[in-house]
Parts: sequence; structure tokens; C-alpha cells
Amino acid sequence: MKGQPTKITALAIVYNEEHNIREYLENISFADEIVVVDSYSTDATPEIIKAEYPHVRFYQRAFDDFSSQRNYTIELASHDWVMFFDADERITQKGVEEIIAVIKSDPEEAAFWVKRIFYYQGRPLVNNNFNEDRTARIFRKSKCRYSDKLVHEQLTINGKSRVLKYAIEHYSFKDKEDFLQKRLQYSRLKAKEFYQEGVRTNILHFTVRPAFRFFKYYVLKLGFINGKRGYDVARILGYHVYMRYVYLRELNNAAQKILVIQQKMIGDVLASSVICNTLRETYPEAQIDYMVYDFTRPVVQNNPNIDHLVIFTDAQRKSRIALLKFALAIRKSHYNVVIDAYSKWESGIISLISGAKTTIGFRKWYTSFFYDKTVEPDWRISNSALVHRMQLAEAYTGTDLPAEFPKIYLEQQEIEAAQKLLSEKINTNLPVIMLSVMGSDDIKSLPAEEMAKIADFVAENSNAQLLFNYLPKQADKAKEIFNFCKPQTQQRILLDLYLGDLRQMIAVLSQCTALIGNEGGAVNMAKALNIPTFTLFSPWINKGSWDMLTETNKHTAVHLQDFYPEIYAGKHPKEFKEEALELYKKLQLDLFKDKLALFIEENIVVPSTYIE
Repeated sequence: MKGQPTKITALAIVYNEEHNIREYLENISFADEIVVVDSYSTDATPEIIKAEYPHVRFYQRAFDDFSSQRNYTIELASHDWVMFFDADERITQKGVEEIIAVIKSDPEEAAFWVKRIFYYQGRPLVNNNFNEDRTARIFRKSKCRYSDKLVHEQLTINGKSRVLKYAIEHYSFKDKEDFLQKRLQYSRLKAKEFYQEGVRTNILHFTVRPAFRFFKYYVLKLGFINGKRGYDVARILGYHVYMRYVYLRELNNAAQKILVIQQKMIGDVLASSVICNTLRETYPEAQIDYMVYDFTRPVVQNNPNIDHLVIFTDAQRKSRIALLKFALAIRKSHYNVVIDAYSKWESGIISLISGAKTTIGFRKWYTSFFYDKTVEPDWRISNSALVHRMQLAEAYTGTDLPAEFPKIYLEQQEIEAAQKLLSEKINTNLPVIMLSVMGSDDIKSLPAEEMAKIADFVAENSNAQLLFNYLPKQADKAKEIFNFCKPQTQQRILLDLYLGDLRQMIAVLSQCTALIGNEGGAVNMAKALNIPTFTLFSPWINKGSWDMLTETNKHTAVHLQDFYPEIYAGKHPKEFKEEALELYKKLQLDLFKDKLALFIEENIVVPSTYIE
């Protein structure tokens, strides 16, 4: 706001920086806020920060790659302007004055670059490519993010930028051995990046490229002016290039590269993630990628068993040309194995064109053309949604695997944001029940008047506050249910809690006492978060497939077939899809209110014991 001083947050990601951390924190002490994210250092770095710099906001997060670690850290900043210097970089006094003056001037630029002077063995390197280096270190967090690269991550800037006048000092390495070890770390990360891109090694990678890197830095960039120091640097840089391809060859030879496909809805994508989890246990060194629709990404985000999400779009599904281009792009990734949990014609084509040595899918009349191995699904077995997916994994691993329910992985900052949001809307000292008042469409949603009766029953038999969960396009239907509720129930309902995206909804769900309502993605997400559920199945959905974790009263589910088995007479519920709306009229609260009362009593604080 104009008239108020602009503040800046200093950010850092660190690992084993006990030799640097004090000088670094003193150097950036002019910032209004300092945030440090440590990758679980094994030296004294955390203890130094906590004991000697209590004003520093200190966090720890397992390191996955530089881009992810930096983007995570950016979100922790309280101020829009941030500066992201490394622990081995030092800002000169003139540089500090320039940064402060630039930020206070309310500049039009979204980011500023700084020049870096590299020091080696206590002296700066001169006339060398290192000192041509420019890096974006000061920027607005609202307009910048780091690219999705494992190493040499780049800042994507939405707006103007310029280079500041004063260079910073970069003490990137203490000595020759330190420099070598750091370059080898980058070699490993670069090899992993190449591996994910499907790069294969050849003789030029081990000969011409390392030699040219040495020649470039030592001769073309005048590194020889630095004497033996320049020779050491050029030699290590050449060796760094050589080793990245050694590591890449090891990855290609030792690790499997597996693609799991699940193109459908949220519940399906979450369920199929168990394949990725299982494969990680069996092949810890494998690269496991997961192909999903973009809108389902939030339920598998941060899953440590998934290396890369491959996003498929509806436009690619509908266009034969776009589908072919996508399949050819998959082929270039050189997957060893493709496991297709979707097993429809479009995913079958992708599996076929992938070029994978092994392709696995479900057995249908047309799928033998697409897959090397097929699994025969049996809808009559319990928990078939998970069991069938485990059978796909077993078809590759050759071992019997237990069907474990998937998990959702939330970060602490997401949980804290949800807690803050709820505290502003409701009394968080009371239980909170999310009511999944609508399914994905009408034939998966209990009729409005009957859903309102359930809301009334929950309100009468608990002291809980109620959150209505529905899609934005279902707002009118949700309002209809609300209007059917009794006035005293309406007072307990938070109808219009605005959630910006699915990830935010998941975080809010994680803070709920229970979820009650129509079967669908919300129920499966609640189970993955270990939140108790009471599920109402649509008359045409097979309860046996998705009725998971119901061994105790923590998870309860009801289906019309439980009360009118004669209607189904051994037929698959899917055969009753066209009759779903009519059959729903039979699924009334009186049939299952005892079960619902028991669920409330055992999982939610109640004012008194339920009495018929």
C-alpha cells in the first residue's frame, strides 16, 4: 500500500552449511524477515540457527529437487518482495544499499538479476566464464516461480526485469575437493533429469563433450589466466560433464522406467495410486510416472512414490491427431513398462505405441491387441476397486500384494492454511462434519429432500457444525437441499465456504471430524486422510467395489441392495443405471438411521445418546 514501507523476506534453502550459516545470516540481516528451509542437515546447521538466531523462521523439508524446494520456500514468505541468495553468497555493503533503495522505490520490474564474482582458494577468478554469470535473486513472489527442473532451475518471471549494478561474491567452493564433490552432486541431478527425459548415452557423451567443456572454460573463456586454479576448475568441469553420463548410464541400466495410466475421475486416480506405492516398495530405484487428467492432480500431489505426473487432456482424448502426437511423445520417454488401469481404447493406443517391452491392462474383448498381459476383473469380489489394481501390479511383479488403501500427502503449510480458514468461519472447538450433499451427477446423488432429512438427523443427534460440499455448478441443487432443512439445522450449516481449488478442499477435509454423504471422490479422499465416513451409494454403483475400510464403525456404507436384495437378484448394479433416479426414492433415512446414529455416537461428540 502506498505510504507504507516496502518489506522484504530473505529466503534460503540449506543443507550442511555450518561453515557458512552464521556469516550468511549476518549478511542478510537487513531483511525484514528471514526464512530458512533445511533439508535435514546432519551437521550443526539446525542447532546453530535455533540457538543463535531465534528470529529466523526455521523449517525442515526432505529435499526432492531444487525447483520444488525453492517454490516451497517462496510460499512461506510473508512479504511479496523476496531475495533468494544461497548460503555461500555474500552481498557487498554497496549491494545491500542498492537492494534497499531499489525495493523502496516501488519499481515496475518484477525481478532483479545480480552478477556474481566467483572465489576459489580465497581469491576471485578473473577473465573466466564464471564471472559472466547472472542470476535472478530478488523478485516478487506473486509474479515469479521456479521452473520444473531438477538442477539449474530457472526463475520464470511474469513481468520486466533488469540487472543490478553491484555484483555479489560467490564462495561456491572452499577447495578443489569441495568443488569436485559439489559438481558431482550436480552431475547426479542432471543425470536424473536426462533419465526422465529418456536420454540414452553414446560415445560422444563420454569423449567429445567432456573435452569440449574443458577447452571452452580453459581456452575460449581464458581460464588459463588464473594459472593452476584455472586449470583445476576447467578439468573438474570437464569431469563433471563426463560423470553426468556415467550416472545416466547407470540409471538406464539399473532402474526400470514405469508409466501407470489412470485417466478417469478423482476416486479412480486416488485408488490407482496404490499401484505406484506398491511398485516403489518392490523397485525402490525405478522411475514411476503417473498419467492422469489435470483436474485430478491434487489427490496425488506430493506422493513420494510418484516421480512425475504426466498430464493428459480431454482435447487429446477427443482428437485422433492430438492423441497420436501424445502417444508418440510417450514413446520418446522410453518406458520399460506401462500399466494401464483405465484400459479403454484411447489408453490402450497409448500403451501400444509406447514401445514398452511390457504392457499390462484389464481383459476385455478388444484389449489383447494393446497389452502383453491382461487381468480378468471380477466385480463380485469385495474391495474390487483396489484388488483389481493390485492384480495389475502383481502381473508385473509376480508376487501377491496386499490391497492397502491409498494416502493423500498434505504439507504442513496447507494444513495450517485450512485451520486458519475454518477458524475465521466456525467454532473450531466443536466437531465439524462435511456433508457431501451431491455426487458427481444426479444419478449419483440422493434426492434433495432425503438429503435434507439426513442433515436434520445429524444436527439433532450431534453438536457438530455442517459444511456443505458440492461442485460450483451444483450450487442451485445445494441451495435446494439447504431450503429443505429445518431452520435450526440451517443455523448449523456453512453453505458458502469458498475453496479456491481441490487441494484447498482436501486440506479443509483433513480438519473435519467426519464426512457423511454421497459416494464419490470426497469419500475416498476422506478415507485417504483417515477421516471417518458414512457413505450413501447410488443404486447403480457396485458397493462391493468401493466399500473399503468398513471393518469397524469408523467407516460405514449403505446401499439399496442392503435392504432390497430381491431387486438386484444377482445382477450387476450397473444394469440399473437407467433406473437410478426412481430407485433412489426407496433409499430413505428410516432404513439406515440406526446405522447413522451408531456412526455419529462412535465418531462424533453428541449431546445425548440417540433414542428411537
